[in-house]
Amino acid sequence: MNGSAGLPRRFCQALDLVDSPALIEEYQRHHQRIWSEIAEHLHEHGILDMEIYRLGTRLFMIVEVSPAFDAGRFDAAGLSNPHVQRWEALMWKYQVATPWTPQGEKWVAMERIFSLQQQ
Repeated sequence: MNGSAGLPRRFCQALDLVDSPALIEEYQRHHQRIWSEIAEHLHEHGILDMEIYRLGTRLFMIVEVSPAFDAGRFDAAGLSNPHVQRWEALMWKYQVATPWTPQGEKWVAMERIFSLQQQ
């Protein structure tokens, strides 16, 4: 996470995919145009931008959030949203936790180890 009060913050997270070219292709097709209900949910809770990159089976996600973003509120809202629950259940068809992901979690925060701005 970066930024200070009043500025957007950024989170970088990792997740793996099932090692299947067919499933990876299907996963990527789902992300060419996500469900409108999912996009609305993200925007409503202060997600300003989100990008996902892939190298082999490893995914890297960058999430930029508004200063008012509250991760706890966002997670709770997702648990009570049937569209989010259906989307997450579908995505687990393609996703697997990294070897470093705590039990029961999905996307895991990555540790920033370098910043050119701080040099």
